[in-house]
Amino acid sequence: MRTVNILIFAAAFLFSSGLSAQPASEHSFNVKDVKHHLLLTHPTVGNLKVMVNLVEREMLDIEGFRLVGVYHQQERYDYSRSRTFLDTFSYEGPEIYLKAFDDSIGPGQLYRDNQLSDDYRTLFRESEGVVFFGGPDLPPDVYGEKTHLYTSIYDPYRHYFELSFLYHLLGGYQDTAREGWIDSKPDYLVYGFCLGMQTMSVAAGGTMVQDIPSEVYNLHYVEDVVKMDPNRQHRNYYNQISMKGDLLSGQLHRVHFQQGSLARRLKASDFRPMVYSNHHQALDEVGRGFHTVATSLDGKVIEAIAHSRYDNVIGVQFHPEATFLYDDATGYRMAPGDTVSFTGPEMLNRAGSMEFHRLFWKDFERRLKK
Repeated sequence: MRTVNILIFAAAFLFSSGLSAQPASEHSFNVKDVKHHLLLTHPTVGNLKVMVNLVEREMLDIEGFRLVGVYHQQERYDYSRSRTFLDTFSYEGPEIYLKAFDDSIGPGQLYRDNQLSDDYRTLFRESEGVVFFGGPDLPPDVYGEKTHLYTSIYDPYRHYFELSFLYHLLGGYQDTAREGWIDSKPDYLVYGFCLGMQTMSVAAGGTMVQDIPSEVYNLHYVEDVVKMDPNRQHRNYYNQISMKGDLLSGQLHRVHFQQGSLARRLKASDFRPMVYSNHHQALDEVGRGFHTVATSLDGKVIEAIAHSRYDNVIGVQFHPEATFLYDDATGYRMAPGDTVSFTGPEMLNRAGSMEFHRLFWKDFERRLKK
């Protein structure tokens, strides 16, 4: 791959829509040269580094694509950090851009036409896919429930922006007479990781378990949760009672893929791959058009969903994108009493699951380029 400069468009539209584009850097950009775009929601420095890491470690080849980070101006994250990162960074991989939106969006406007609808439509029309990353809890009112004491609402405008975009793309139980736009582009790729999967389901009319330990296992104390089988734990609760700085923030556990096309593509039909999770909420009722394709080993937590009609719409509750999984530099421990630390690759290799992760990203790549 050639070394490329990374450009930034903070407000002007990127694609060939006839609108002008003013770069925040000195580099020129000819939109007529662009053929393929992959959208990234919530393009924080961390999420941009995720994509860079996957490309640099040759887990993912998306040559011929440009990455476009999209977000709402009222999100809590300071995107000047992302702009600074991109302005000072070069690597061997696709160019990366940022696009901000500031039209009004709010709870009563998510599941219908709204001021962002035209922007969403252009994003969809001018791209081949979109990725939704992990993050904080969804506000329960977006799926019609009261707020659990353990639910923490941090960034509502991020959720509003992403929920409404997904509703426009996929449709939902909120209006069963309305088809999502993806019906006109059925090979369009939509992937969600952790919160991203939850947002996909909720946008399509699904509901949530707001706290796994208390609602699924009837446990209310950290000391009781950490005694459970690790395959029932979905983040590392030792971090709430330990001051050790080298504990992994999430949990490594195995998942069960049901027989089906995704399991076959990932060679997981007769295999329980080890994955990395860092969450305390889970899907309850899945949204319109989705079905469960993987669960926790005890069957109590939904670990992956796929759309019944659109093959390239997939969500996973775990984090195959996590940078540490492919980084040999830093070791982690799971419990304060552990005497040995392991890197992410060591953990996956010991569990026989590195190949699963490689297959996951090669499958993503093939779907995107389909």
